[in-house]
Amino acid sequence: MKKLSGRVVEVFIPDNMNQEVGFRVETNEGIKEIIEEQDEYNAKILREDNVIVTEQIIDGKYFIDIELGGKYE
Repeated sequence: MKKLSGRVVEVFIPDNMNQEVGFRVETNEGIKEIIEEQDEYNAKILREDNVIVTEQIIDGKYFIDIELGGKYE
């Protein structure tokens, strides 16, 4: 599991018309694009917010998650 601090540079709605929300996050490793099903937690994340990005592989599948918090300079 890898955790990165970052700052949201863009929040967008993907073209697929599902209940999803997308985030482009600036991290020390570059821009990460995260698309998740919208829920009560990620609905509060706005542009310029500091976030923590978690990347992990579970049972051979890649997962990426975003949550409010952290410090990004």
